[in-house]
Formats: sequence, structure tokens, C-alpha cells
Amino acid sequence: MLSNTRAKILSIDYRFIRRTIINLCARRPRDLEQAIIIGDRLNSGLMHSPLRNLFKFSIPKNISASLFDLEFPSPIIAASFKDDIDALFQWQLLGLGGITYKTVLKTPSDGNKRPRIQEIQYNSHYGLINSLGLPTKGLEHFVSNFDNKQILSFNRPVGISIGGNSLDEYLDVFNKIHLKVHSLDFKKVFYEINISCPNTQDGKCLSDNLEDLSSLIRAIRSVSSNIVIVKVSPDSNDEEVLNICELLSNFEKCAINVGNTKYISTQSVGLNANEFSEEGGGLSGIALFENTLKRVELVHNNSKIPIIATGGIMDYNQVKAVQDKGAILIGMATQLVNDPFKIPQINTKLSHAF
Repeated sequence: MLSNTRAKILSIDYRFIRRTIINLCARRPRDLEQAIIIGDRLNSGLMHSPLRNLFKFSIPKNISASLFDLEFPSPIIAASFKDDIDALFQWQLLGLGGITYKTVLKTPSDGNKRPRIQEIQYNSHYGLINSLGLPTKGLEHFVSNFDNKQILSFNRPVGISIGGNSLDEYLDVFNKIHLKVHSLDFKKVFYEINISCPNTQDGKCLSDNLEDLSSLIRAIRSVSSNIVIVKVSPDSNDEEVLNICELLSNFEKCAINVGNTKYISTQSVGLNANEFSEEGGGLSGIALFENTLKRVELVHNNSKIPIIATGGIMDYNQVKAVQDKGAILIGMATQLVNDPFKIPQINTKLSHAF
């Protein structure tokens, strides 16, 4: 009870501080990324000070979730959108059952020109639009820094999202990462193949050619028994999603992540050329939830493939809704930015639901 009260108080404080930073740093010129950079620096200072203990919450024992041979102490995990070590550490302190590293690409990239991420209203809901273009420090940097004791000390599952511009690039990225993973004592690793990147120019990280996807998974399976999750786009139609499920059913220990940001045009949300560098980007936030819920139900009713639900999930009721429809794990992104103190509050409510 006391820890839940502490979470609620810190939640209010966090949202106030976040809004203050945005108002001071992201209004003129309008660029939310500047506020994010300052927020990350502030968070880094907190995570390296005694104040980090304010963020520490225990996870109730009765809410764990199993995906094949991995046990997640909470069904809530971080979706693959962040590679900042201090943020990933903070979210585990708060009670995430696992994390997924931001998509790793072969070569370093600065991504698209700024401004490339903004707050918006979409269908009367708060949301974010981003055209980051997958900025990345590249494969070599990730491999050199993956075995971070701060992250792995929780002994919770860690996912690595893999991307590329071709089948060969996906294979190169996977092979180099797997050599590193295989050399470590830490074994709670799963791979996520990101074939859905709507904020890139062509909208995909891997072609929707199922032969290429099958070849990639077959190559992974030839050297690794780690869980493989395929992350699809909400812009894919029902038939495309079910075809991917059918493909995955031919391989052991595969799951599907039915969600990512949804592509929208800047014009549709009232942004002009001075406020956004691209013609469109990926929408995230609560507006995605209904589609996520429908996709979970579609897959659950037509396939035996385990489901991870990602997209617009912000509170306990939405977590419970996708669980009731068949999701095993719940990926969060926007809410981790808006108010990460919702994590211990949702965990507490999940515990009381059993």
C-alpha cells in the first residue's frame, strides 16, 4: 500500500517536471527532441545518485508471465524504442518484467533531419509523431556495450531488436550480435526481428517477401535456440498478419509482436514544414490501442503463435484487456516516456486481480 502511494506521488511529480521541461525547451522552436535530450541527461544524473532508490519498486510474485523458456516477473516489457542505458535501468527498477533494446542496424546513422518528433492530438487523443529514421550508433557499438552490468544485473529477459535494409544486412547484424550473446554467462536473451518501421522512407525494414523472412528465421535457427519474435506493422492487413503467423508456426520458439507506430501524414495532424522535417511519421499513443486489441484477438482466434501486444497501451485496464484477448506480454513505449511510475501501479493492480 505504501509503495503504491509513493508511486502515485512520484507520478504527479514526474509529469509536472516533464511538462515544465517541454514548455521551457520544446516550444520555440518547436522540437520535442530537445526536451527529450535534457530529460535523458537529468535522468542519467538521478540514476547515478542515491536518489535512484526512489525509483525502486518490488514486483508482486503472482503476476509473472512465461514465453517458452523465459520467465518475465511482470508481463510488461519495454518496447524496442530506446537504447539509453540509464532509461533501461530506471524502467527495470520501477518493475518492468523485461526490456527490448532499440533496433540495431549495421552502420551508424544520424537518422532524419530535425525536427523529427512532436507532440500531437490525434482523434482527440494525446500522441507522438516521429520520423527519427532509426538513428543508431551501429552494430559495433552495440556489441561492445551490450554486456552492461547495470542492465543485466536484474537477471530479467533482455530483447535485442534487429533491423536492416536487406536480408543480408539482417543476417550480418544477427550473426555479430549472436556471437557476443553466445559468449556471455547471461542467457536470458530473445531476438526481435523488426519488419515494421513506418518512420523510414519505404515504411519497412524488411521486405514483406515471406521467403526472405523465412530464410532469415531459418538461418537464425541453424545457430540459435533463443526465442525469435517478429514485430509487424499495424498498417499490415489481417491476411498479411495471419500469413506471418502461419510462417512462424513452422519454426520452434517463435512469437509475434502485433504492434508498432502507425504511419500518418504531418498534414493530417496540423504540422507544417518548420515543425517536421518529413511528410509523415510514426504515430504512437493511446489512439493505437483499439487496433492493437483487434489484432491480438485476430491472432489468438486464428493461430497458436504466442502474442506480444504493443501499441497504445497506457494503463491497467488496457493491459488487462489485451491479456484477456490472449496476449502474453505487453510492450510499452509512450507511457514509459509520459509517466514510467505507472509501471508499479499497474503491477499492483495486476496482483490484486489474481
